[in-house]
Amino acid sequence: MSMFFKPSDAPKNAIELLEELTPLVGGLENSSIAGVITTDALAQNLIQYSSIANALNSEIPTYYLEPTNGFSTKLLSKFSEKSENILMGKVYTLGELLDALGMVHDDSFVFVSNFGVLEEIDKKGMLELRKIVDRKGIFLVLSHNALEINELNLISEFRRLFFVPELFEYLLVMRVSGYRGHYRLNLTVLKAPSEFVKNTGEHSIPIDSKVKMILE
Repeated sequence: MSMFFKPSDAPKNAIELLEELTPLVGGLENSSIAGVITTDALAQNLIQYSSIANALNSEIPTYYLEPTNGFSTKLLSKFSEKSENILMGKVYTLGELLDALGMVHDDSFVFVSNFGVLEEIDKKGMLELRKIVDRKGIFLVLSHNALEINELNLISEFRRLFFVPELFEYLLVMRVSGYRGHYRLNLTVLKAPSEFVKNTGEHSIPIDSKVKMILE
């Protein structure tokens, strides 16, 4: 049942996705969804392990879900001394993801990798996902590392991979480029909270220290 409520100006809890992104898009707040497309393994690892580490370091219950076997606790330990506190699970369909979100603690952080390959993604399921995130105060990241992407029509790519991108607070595309041992995060912000709308567009950010944590 729908209802009205008075919005509050009180500060909300937030988790940094990646410290270098915070000046541009802020942190991921309670009851918010970030849709992230990466185009290379470095970008995927950066957003994945950095955001998970930030949640763990903030003493927030943290969960990782994916349909494959792509998670490394050894790599996470480079980002956080609390890497043993993460809980992991497998999901293959949107229905299984909804069931998993129903089991996590309220106000928890959930990172879903390779969301775009899940089966049975439809509008009804995405609306149910949105309801669960709102009701439980979840910080949710839905990510997909795309081997191919149409850079000329990124909105269509978000619709292809996430079906209803209008339900998300953040829509980000991330790529890492390197030259002579130096690295930059090339970021497209398609959607961010209203106070950061001025930063929609293209950005290039030095990211040497974080990449070296992964490559060492």
